Amino acid sequence: MKSTEIREGVRFRNHISIILEQTGAVIAAIIVIVITQLFQSVDEIMDMDFSFITGKGFLIVIAVAVLLAITLIVQVLVWARTYISIDENAIVIEKGRVNKKKNTIGIRNISNINLEQNLIEMLFGTCKVKLDTNSRSTADSTDVKIVLKKSDALWFQQEVTGKMEEAAGNESASRISGCPYDSAGSLSFAGEEAEDYDVRAGIADILRHGFFSISILSVSVFLLAVVGTVISVIEVLGRADLMASLAGAAAAVLVAAFIILSTLWDTVKDFVRYYDFRAKRLGDKIYIKYGFFKKVEYTIPVDKIQALKVRQSFLARIGGRYMAEIVNVGMGDDKEEQHSFLVLYCTQEQLAEKLSLLLPEFAASVTQPTDRLPAAVWAAWTVPAAGYILFAAAAAFACSALTGNEYRLHIWIAAAALILFLLIGMILKYRTAGVGADERYLKIAAGYFARQYLSVQYRNIQYAEFTQNFIARACGLKKGEIHLLASSSNTSHGIPYFRGDKDEFIKRKMLAF
Repeated sequence: MKSTEIREGVRFRNHISIILEQTGAVIAAIIVIVITQLFQSVDEIMDMDFSFITGKGFLIVIAVAVLLAITLIVQVLVWARTYISIDENAIVIEKGRVNKKKNTIGIRNISNINLEQNLIEMLFGTCKVKLDTNSRSTADSTDVKIVLKKSDALWFQQEVTGKMEEAAGNESASRISGCPYDSAGSLSFAGEEAEDYDVRAGIADILRHGFFSISILSVSVFLLAVVGTVISVIEVLGRADLMASLAGAAAAVLVAAFIILSTLWDTVKDFVRYYDFRAKRLGDKIYIKYGFFKKVEYTIPVDKIQALKVRQSFLARIGGRYMAEIVNVGMGDDKEEQHSFLVLYCTQEQLAEKLSLLLPEFAASVTQPTDRLPAAVWAAWTVPAAGYILFAAAAAFACSALTGNEYRLHIWIAAAALILFLLIGMILKYRTAGVGADERYLKIAAGYFARQYLSVQYRNIQYAEFTQNFIARACGLKKGEIHLLASSSNTSHGIPYFRGDKDEFIKRKMLAF
């Protein structure tokens, strides 16, 4: 599998297709601008009048094209002057010639090394290698992204994973067991068949997961965008100048199409994102593969997993379905990794069964109960609620004074709606939130329409804070916040109000090793 060009101790570059990936957004923007300008100049084109060439729109197209050319030149220069190499105990990245920059990442500090392949990379036969480290300072971005030929990427992952095993003191570990890929790039676990996975999702599982992942908000926005587009097109076509109306309608549809497609994709993305979802627990690692338009392969060390998230969308709460994600060091930093899926939507019994295969360390937390918020929490909420209501009323009063009587009724209706939303949110939170603490896990429930459970082992809590306002103190209530070693979106997690001494219990368990 080892490439003749990419091997230990030898410097190599990213595959040149990385330039296309990095400039793809600019190229797409130019195409949109050109099409828009053509639609706006349809009258001149139909009359064979090319006076639009001297217009402002055409100059914008030229300026963007020049920007694209400059961007391409810069990216080529950066690509040509960036080298990567694998040393004995580190990965070295060198950039530039005049102002040379050298970044050395210790093998021991690497937490994850994963593979990803989007449509462009499938076309070129390349693959993206993504390296994450244990560093909190870089927790909001993948530390290293390298684009290589698929065979080179597989060798690179295998080589680095083997060195990670050795750095961890497991020098007898096999390189193949550290990165179980065969020569064709398929998962092959210690001689087992590639089809032998602990969890594998079929078409029915993917469709079910996609259905329960649908966002009611996204569906509402999609329907509103479609209705708004139809109304706008009807109004435009009703104008006297037919050609101008057609051009205007086409431009309106083009703009609306982006909004509609965006909301539509947000609605249906989970039907295709997790196509052919597969997961396997092998030793102290979990291997996950899935994807249709973008194929990803994750290798997750179990000792890097900080917590387990169990989610329920609004539809899933109605249907009694649950899905699981993991919070671990290094992953979850890029936007596409915000949800590190482990188990797709299924019943609670199926979730516990699949976790017993993939992550038995957290399987028992699925059935762990959480205590609902005490009724006295309504008293503790009066302080922030009163501040919110006063602010809404003051804003409405100020706006009424500035705008006069014409809009006064609308302004106060809007203020009343904001206060009503607050009350609805408080009711939903009261019915959803809760906390449980037993000998093994701290479990936090949160949400409004949707619900999320976070289960964390006490030893993984970096530190905890507990607070109470004067009303909560009088009612014997406390709330808190725990902090984990993870990306910023997963670092802090609030503990809802509770009664009793759970805070002292949590502190004792954090200090017990």
